[in-house]
Amino acid sequence: MLHYTEFCLSPYEVPGEQSLCIYISGCINKCPNCHYPELQMPDNGEVLSIYYADIVELYLEQASCVCFLGEGTGLAEEKEELVAYAEYAHAKNLKTCLYSGRDTFIETWMLIFDYIKLGSYREELGTLDSPTTNQCMYRKNSHNRYDDITHCFQT
Repeated sequence: MLHYTEFCLSPYEVPGEQSLCIYISGCINKCPNCHYPELQMPDNGEVLSIYYADIVELYLEQASCVCFLGEGTGLAEEKEELVAYAEYAHAKNLKTCLYSGRDTFIETWMLIFDYIKLGSYREELGTLDSPTTNQCMYRKNSHNRYDDITHCFQT
């Protein structure tokens, strides 16, 4: 069961989108000098399933994308929960984004998302706006493949 600590609107997390950002707790990456250490605590915050539909409805007129910052503890049930949330957002004509933070390739369960950010935070390499970053942002194209759009952050 996923928990969230906060949510907000942001034009920065996804290029060209006004994103409803939902901060998911339970991160297992434990990146040194993490920007959001409170997200490393499991079960921190509120149960997302109770409030998700209301949060989306509240921002439906302002947001063009729902962005999940984190994916919880990595349990299969939590991945299924994120997929269901993405399906709900798509049914409301919203795009979706997953900020994974793991050093991995795009996994099959992630294919529901329109945008995916991968890569752990490494202070010496910087965030997405750094030309030396190890992190990558991908956008699904019209052929259901993902293009690397990391350069959009490096202006």
